[in-house]
Amino acid sequence: MPKVQELIAQQGVFYQKHFCTVAWCCPSRVNFLTGRAAHNTNVTSGSLPFGGWRKFLDEGLNDKYLPVWLNNIGIRTYYVGKLLNGFKKQNLAGSTYPKGWTNSSLLIDPWTYFYYGSRWTNDGDGTYDTFPDTHTTDVTQSKALDMLDEAANSGDQFFMMVAPVAPHQDLSHGVKPPPVPAKYKGKFDGRKVPRTENFNPDVASGASWVKNLPKLSAKKLEVGDKTFQDRLGNIAAIDDMVGELIQKLDDHGILNNTFVVYTSDNGFHIGNHRLKPGKRCPYEEDINIPLLIRGPNVAKGMNSTITNSHTDMAPTILQMLGVPLQDDFDGAPIAYTAEELRGSNKSELVNVEFWNAVATPIGVAAHEYYNNTYKALRLMSDDNSFFYSTWCNGEREFYDMKTDAQQMHNRLAEHPTGRSIEYYNRTEQELFNRLDALLMVTKSCKMDSCRDPWMTLFPGGEVTDIQTAMNTTYDTFFENQPKISFSSCVKGHVVSQEGPQEVMAFK
Repeated sequence: MPKVQELIAQQGVFYQKHFCTVAWCCPSRVNFLTGRAAHNTNVTSGSLPFGGWRKFLDEGLNDKYLPVWLNNIGIRTYYVGKLLNGFKKQNLAGSTYPKGWTNSSLLIDPWTYFYYGSRWTNDGDGTYDTFPDTHTTDVTQSKALDMLDEAANSGDQFFMMVAPVAPHQDLSHGVKPPPVPAKYKGKFDGRKVPRTENFNPDVASGASWVKNLPKLSAKKLEVGDKTFQDRLGNIAAIDDMVGELIQKLDDHGILNNTFVVYTSDNGFHIGNHRLKPGKRCPYEEDINIPLLIRGPNVAKGMNSTITNSHTDMAPTILQMLGVPLQDDFDGAPIAYTAEELRGSNKSELVNVEFWNAVATPIGVAAHEYYNNTYKALRLMSDDNSFFYSTWCNGEREFYDMKTDAQQMHNRLAEHPTGRSIEYYNRTEQELFNRLDALLMVTKSCKMDSCRDPWMTLFPGGEVTDIQTAMNTTYDTFFENQPKISFSSCVKGHVVSQEGPQEVMAFK
């Protein structure tokens, strides 16, 4: 994406270790807009009974999310594109229309993923427009530019969010790759998904249902490559839209006084670990997503390795706009000035979670998809990079991402490859005991315990990082901690099915 690189990354900060905490659009966007972990919003799926717009309303979140907080203090708010799954015609006006937006044009289900024939609201007045012959990204761009004119011409402080559907699969007639905008048709023909080490490997990788997947056939590889090509064409059009929006800011003379944030709901795998095109998995392709920020006082042209997640986005935006933070955030503002980035003491870990979901992923047969409920964490510092997970069927995974970035060699498999490895001059098992405890904290964390899990385990401040925690002094403490467990592989957040909820604090 050359325009994103030139106009945002080179003018601001690229965060290499930004993660979504749940690899699915609806719960991930709620995480972004509320600053709360998915297990605390209780929106954990894309449809009822565990997710979607109706669940968002039922949880009272239409009164407790970013645009409401901004609008309440006089900041204008604008939204164009897809908000949440399950937003339908019956939600076009009244109390079930999204609150807090000064102006909005939202995609309506079931036409949200129709690339031609999408339907859009008119700011909650009960009407909608249909665009049968216009690609949805072109509609998004046109509406966004018009709304940006309105916001800029007001002369007031404003927040605007643009959320195109692309490059999601097209669902207008079954499931198929997204149609490419006319400008880019054929441009990426012949391109192939990168054949990385974990791409359709000869030896199965992963855990739970993933490790049982058959190797992808030549036909499925061809489908994956076609999906990749069509996604590239759609992403190129989004890159153009970013360029047009930034040019519009410049035309209004407000570019240098505006924060621009670029990110995504989730990542996407094609062929990795033998997976068909999709998301919802805990692996790096699905959870490590882009975050780029430019704006007033933002460090210029910097690549940052501080660890952060979508849970931090709402508090970050409030801080950018000078708005007091809410009391119940699970996240914290992300550093973005050069001085803050040099001295950032951001936590070294993020939690990742998922629940089996009501429906199987697009393109995945039901018999190939089960037991997809898991709790995971990514722990990163200058010295290490670990992935650790527990699945609802009891299987666990550990990858040392410094030596196994492709997550091919699970050290907690039934027969792990290679000899036992030492970390900080201690055994693997001592490291696993520490990671078990951290995972226990993050699985049900709230507020301060989400922001700094070490403080939950060590309220006296004796330990603040994994290296210190590996001291032999704490061996018995970690060995005796309760472990993650599941009574069943449920399709949503049901606390009674998720085993112990509390950890012991060090005394």
